[in-house]
Amino acid sequence: MNFSQRFGLFILIVISLVYVYTSFFNKNISIPDFGKDKDTNISYEPIDKAEENISDIQNNEPKVVKIFVIDKSANIRAVNRTCDPNVEKSCFEYAIKELVTAPTRWERSKGFSSEIPQGTKVLSVRESDKSIMIDLSSNFEAGGGTESTVYRIKQVIKTANSNTSLPVYLYINVKQANVIGGEGIMLKQPLNEGSIDG
Repeated sequence: MNFSQRFGLFILIVISLVYVYTSFFNKNISIPDFGKDKDTNISYEPIDKAEENISDIQNNEPKVVKIFVIDKSANIRAVNRTCDPNVEKSCFEYAIKELVTAPTRWERSKGFSSEIPQGTKVLSVRESDKSIMIDLSSNFEAGGGTESTVYRIKQVIKTANSNTSLPVYLYINVKQANVIGGEGIMLKQPLNEGSIDG
């Protein structure tokens, strides 16, 4: 291969390299505008804005629920609890669980008490779009006489009605509580201020 042939081959290689470079590595890449689809006239929300909205939904604000205890003068009084929807699956259920363990030590120091017997457990709280069912353990009916039983039922009724507008039904050990306690207090359901006399 003589000099002119080698020179021609060199020029051919240089031209090929320039072509490859300009064709593949030096292209101006245009980024499509996703703000609006020209054909369908649909606007798209920016990703950061969408994430902000999802964050707002997930970060639910704490909710104040009311539970009812008994004050020094034997009146049924509301005290507040703060429910965190990010922790509790249901603020209604949270209120009922707080009721059966109330009052707190601080509330007791202020003279508050409860007629709900110690050891009462919330077996379940079933919520639907139409009603709520509270199922308490049989300890709820234990001891205290008629007056105590009436007070504890009223505590449940007031707590339930203060934390939902849905009809609420009380069950004891999976059975609807139409009669409560050894004294046989009749209970009309769903729970409301007219469910019991006295």
